[in-house]
Amino acid sequence: MGRVASGELTSTNGTVVWDGIGILRLRYDGTQAGLDALTSSLRTRLGERVLPVEALRAVEVSSTGLKLVLRDGADPLQSVTGGQVLMDPYDFPQVDPALAEQIARDIRSTLVRRDVPATPSARWLLAPPAAPDRLEGRDAILSVANGRLTFAYKRSAGRKKKSLGQQWSVPLGEIVDVEWTPNQGWLGARGFLRVATDSTPVERPKPKHDPAAMRIEGGADVDALFFAARLLTRIRP
Repeated sequence: MGRVASGELTSTNGTVVWDGIGILRLRYDGTQAGLDALTSSLRTRLGERVLPVEALRAVEVSSTGLKLVLRDGADPLQSVTGGQVLMDPYDFPQVDPALAEQIARDIRSTLVRRDVPATPSARWLLAPPAAPDRLEGRDAILSVANGRLTFAYKRSAGRKKKSLGQQWSVPLGEIVDVEWTPNQGWLGARGFLRVATDSTPVERPKPKHDPAAMRIEGGADVDALFFAARLLTRIRP
């Protein structure tokens, strides 16, 4: 069971600090034994996130812990993953149930008092993790500059990948979606980051052949995730 402090809930995933007014601070712990490399890296690099109560749709308390349920469109990190992050950054297991229920009640009261709707958010309410403007992958290098996203394909990229040229760029204003999928291990599928525009076909080629996709280097899943989340906030303010 987690160690308890006033207004603070500690779990195996990290610590939830509720200020009693309208701000949650989520502090992540990536040092727990038995974590896979992706989960450990993600927790460690997330560090601390600030979550305003307006980003919440609900707070759930169960025998297994406390879970923060966010409104759709509130968090670019959650939006770009499509639910594929192995460690849910808003699920905090093994907490003190009495304190969890007390904090949950207070948050629910604040949601009602501030009249926070459960509908999707019209804007991002959490900042994306910091990310550079350049990301190197297995078959391409992505860069953002002057309002455009550019794919610079490597020599190893195939003919189909280069069908739009040795380099291909798209105005950020024409991108309608950003997708991230992590590497699945040596025997699994390779991870990728790809974008979609209004002209993207419904049936897309595999990432290996898709000009609008970059396959992720081994060990760079979190780098690609943070790049994707930041890119999403650039196309959807």
